[in-house]
Amino acid sequence: MKYIIITILLLMISGCVGRSDKDVLARIDRKHTITLAGFNERISKLPKRYQDVINKNKKEFLDEVIVDTLLYNEAVRKKLDRDDDVKKVIREAEKKILIARLLNEEVEEKIIVNEKDIAAYYNANKEKFATPEALRASHILVKREEEARDILVELSNNRNFEDLARGRSIDPTSKIGGDIGYFTRHQLVPEIEEICFNMQVGEISGIVKTKFGYHIIKLTERKPPRVKELAEVRDAIEETLKRLKKKVLFNEFVTALKEKAQITINNNLLETISLEPEQKPED
Repeated sequence: MKYIIITILLLMISGCVGRSDKDVLARIDRKHTITLAGFNERISKLPKRYQDVINKNKKEFLDEVIVDTLLYNEAVRKKLDRDDDVKKVIREAEKKILIARLLNEEVEEKIIVNEKDIAAYYNANKEKFATPEALRASHILVKREEEARDILVELSNNRNFEDLARGRSIDPTSKIGGDIGYFTRHQLVPEIEEICFNMQVGEISGIVKTKFGYHIIKLTERKPPRVKELAEVRDAIEETLKRLKKKVLFNEFVTALKEKAQITINNNLLETISLEPEQKPED
């Protein structure tokens, strides 16, 4: 990642050597300078996560920029910039950069999503923001049915459920008083789920046998199904609408370009293309 940043920052190196020393962070072979203003300007245009990295490692980062410059200069001295393969890569990179800039101007900058759009999408798609009924429960898990019966007796004598879970349960949830957390249908084993969805909050079940052992369950909370408020899903809706509008604008732009262009495809020749799968060497 840091080398991507370095490559970008190489653009700030100036060929001017007549600047005052107080403005120059570094000189390289008396041909190139890295100025304080240029350094700060380029950093300010980077994403914040990159800025944070640079601010914590300024000296190291400057040294890496210098090293990268020396390597680049040496590559040019060896005339590697004239290599045909290098030129092809540069042309491909230039093409991708230009396409990205074009799409930014013709698509990205034309995407507008306002609050009216967001509200309309929310009202037309409320079923997408519905949350099912959710329960919360705690349980005590033991290996033997006799032990489970003993625990039920203790609970009938007003022993604290969470304390018993911490002391007797063999499930990892014992550390937090047996709390399973929130769950909806089809998230727990069927035997436990069936019991929970037929219990009242605060109710303690009888013994429930599963492949894990013998459980005693306490239902601690029940959240009814509901539709999330607009404020809860606003940002997600905005991103969805931007993505949809981006697709529409892109398709419209490409369609317009195709209509203005003269495109001829040799379908017969296209059919002759057959890429053979790579043969793996035999063991």
